[in-house]
Amino acid sequence: MAILKRLFGYLGPYWKVLTATALLLLLRTGLNLVPPLIQRAIVDDVIEAGDLAHLMRLILALVGVYAILHLTDFGDNVLRHTLGQRFILDLRVRIYNHLQRLSLSFFESTSTGEIMSRVTNDVNALESFVTHGVPLTVVDLMRLIAASIVLLTLNWRLALVVLIPLPLMAIGLRIFNERSRPIYRVVRDRLGDINARLQDNLAGIRVIQAFEQEENELRVFRGVSEEYYYQSVRAIRTWSTFFPALHFLTAVGGALVLGFGARSVVDGVITLGTLVAFLAYIASFYEPLRRLTEIDNTFQQAIAAGERIFEVLDEESEIQNAPDAIDLTETRGEVQFEDVHFRYGKGDEVLHDIDFHIAPGEVVALVGPSGAGKTSIANLLCRFYDPGHGRILLDGHDLRDLDLKSLRQHIAVVLQDTFLFNTTVRENICYGKPDASEEEMVTAAKAANAHEFIAEMPKGYDTEIGERGVRLSGGQKQRLALARAIITNPRILILDEATSSVDAEAEFLIQQALEKVMKGRTALVIAHRLSTIRSADKIIALEDGHIREVGDHHELIARGGLYSQLYQRQLELTELE
Repeated sequence: MAILKRLFGYLGPYWKVLTATALLLLLRTGLNLVPPLIQRAIVDDVIEAGDLAHLMRLILALVGVYAILHLTDFGDNVLRHTLGQRFILDLRVRIYNHLQRLSLSFFESTSTGEIMSRVTNDVNALESFVTHGVPLTVVDLMRLIAASIVLLTLNWRLALVVLIPLPLMAIGLRIFNERSRPIYRVVRDRLGDINARLQDNLAGIRVIQAFEQEENELRVFRGVSEEYYYQSVRAIRTWSTFFPALHFLTAVGGALVLGFGARSVVDGVITLGTLVAFLAYIASFYEPLRRLTEIDNTFQQAIAAGERIFEVLDEESEIQNAPDAIDLTETRGEVQFEDVHFRYGKGDEVLHDIDFHIAPGEVVALVGPSGAGKTSIANLLCRFYDPGHGRILLDGHDLRDLDLKSLRQHIAVVLQDTFLFNTTVRENICYGKPDASEEEMVTAAKAANAHEFIAEMPKGYDTEIGERGVRLSGGQKQRLALARAIITNPRILILDEATSSVDAEAEFLIQQALEKVMKGRTALVIAHRLSTIRSADKIIALEDGHIREVGDHHELIARGGLYSQLYQRQLELTELE
């Protein structure tokens, strides 16, 4: 019930539409009570009395009521379904907005497909809750109450007969709720598994085809899909057992009323017209009762979907702004790591006793074997994570005391695994500064040595580059990413192995661009190819999360330690090539 209460709370902003819908439903409820009374008058005052004088007037009145009912149905349907779509739109945007503010740790522990399933499938599942569940519950309750009053007024003895099936229906509904709710949750979870597997496979389609694993992946996908099928069939069997039984009970109730009513007419206790009207009102009693139980099925599905949605909305970001966060309008770019320790989640510590200083405008390179902690240091400087112990300072301010948005406005990152959006060159370069002028964009592209190849493309800066920049080479992607970083004019530039996955020519062009771009900026360079960072002001050699040595290229080579060994090893590999 807590989930339902929360879902109802989300309908608050739409109270005007809900009020208009409620008024239409109230009108429709009242109008539905009129036709049986007109039918009784036709039977008793026209047919039984043999008087046709009032027949046409009664027929016109009946047609008029049906016409007004049609108009109210039209207005009700338009309002309800428009409300449903608006609710889904606003909820989906709310979830997306929340997702963008969650820490990277959430996305590392939750698959993209699972997240997509909650934003799309689970949100869509609530459409029936809004358009049918909530409004029809109100109208059916009103119809039920009104029909009960009329039935008791017509003949209280027959009204008691109508109530005979209700205890069995109530017991059946309770059993159905207990069984269906966990089933619907499992169904939604299995649908999330399908989305997760599909997204993963589509993203890795090249690897699948390269290793000829199509049949194996098909088998796995079929298995996940079959599990969803089995759970869906389980849900179908559950409600297919309950609802026919419910309809049977209401049919039995109608048969009992007909039996007792026929005897009452024969005995002269009630008129034939009263029995006709009573039978018509039984439909107004049992129909909303049946639909309320069917709507309960909608509520169970909404609860299952709502649980999954609220799990996302209740997820709190590990990285939060301090209540009195400092807005960093300008920065000199001085960085200080003081006794920093860090671990991902509950895993082993990956950084130990990290202490180093970067002066404003200084280029510092991080080197070391894979897993040494280089990227973790870059992640901490961007404040994607917070250290478990120690602190990181920017211009003397602890990063945790700075406004997160203002901090990241002064930092730009170029990653080894370049991500580009499936849009134009222009939109990718200007991503961090959407209002950039044409001149700023071209200047950034030229600084990144990207303008020349962009100009040769079919539509220049308006060329679509495909998903993840599939129409570009590795070197072209990296230069676009560098242009994207340059256009924001960052004070601090982080380069995470930006040249490790490109050929020699592309590396030369990127390296030329980097030398121009890093002038006057504080730069943290994570280097795989050590030949690219010989001119760095300072080189920090890392191993197993510890700083092993610090110095410039010549000092560290002369020292003969970790850096010298790594450098010598790369020279030997280069000679073998």
